[in-house]
This record gives sequence, structure tokens and C-alpha cells, in this order.
Amino acid sequence: MKRGDTEGVSIAPRAIPAIALLITTWLLMWLAQGIPTLCALANPCPAPDVRVAPALLFGGLMLVPTAALLLTARAGRSWGWVRTISYTLLVGLAIVGLGAVLFSGGFTIPLAL
Repeated sequence: MKRGDTEGVSIAPRAIPAIALLITTWLLMWLAQGIPTLCALANPCPAPDVRVAPALLFGGLMLVPTAALLLTARAGRSWGWVRTISYTLLVGLAIVGLGAVLFSGGFTIPLAL
């Protein structure tokens, strides 16, 4: 790595999208805790706190790619592959985590049969 590779590179434009995605997902997971659960006729109703475990699991897992993005924010192009993988993991965990939180409480998509 050359000496001039890290000079003049600001952390803010590279770190703000990752932090914004993390905080937005955490906020949506927190707001999803108040959505009422559906009770099926054949199954008992889920517990009121059934959405807490997936929110904690995926919210915690999202810290790993966010930390990798923050650590490589000043790196040059040689660390671009780490940033690409970290963004992919961060977005994937956000989508899967929000789905897990919503569907764990009985939120369903009606299927026409």
C-alpha cells in the first residue's frame, strides 16, 4: 500500500450508509414488536414476546458486517472485496431478519389455493 492511498479519504461517506441501514433495521424490528399476532384455529396463540429472539439474533449478527465496513472505511481499493461482501451480508441479514421477526409472530401471506 502506498503512503497516499489513505490520505484524504473521509470515513463519513463510507460509514453513514452502513450505520443508517443498521439503525433503520433496528428501528423496524423494534416497531414490529407491536404488531398483533395471528392465532390459527388449530394451533395455540404464540407468546406475546415471540418476536424478541429473532430481533436480538439478527440485530446482533448485523453488527459484524457493520464493524467490517467501519474498519475498512479508510482502506483503499485493495479492500473493496471486503466492503462488497460486508454490504451484501448486511443487506441480506436486514431482509432475512425483518422477515423472521414478522413471520415469527403469525404474520402470514394469504395464499390462494
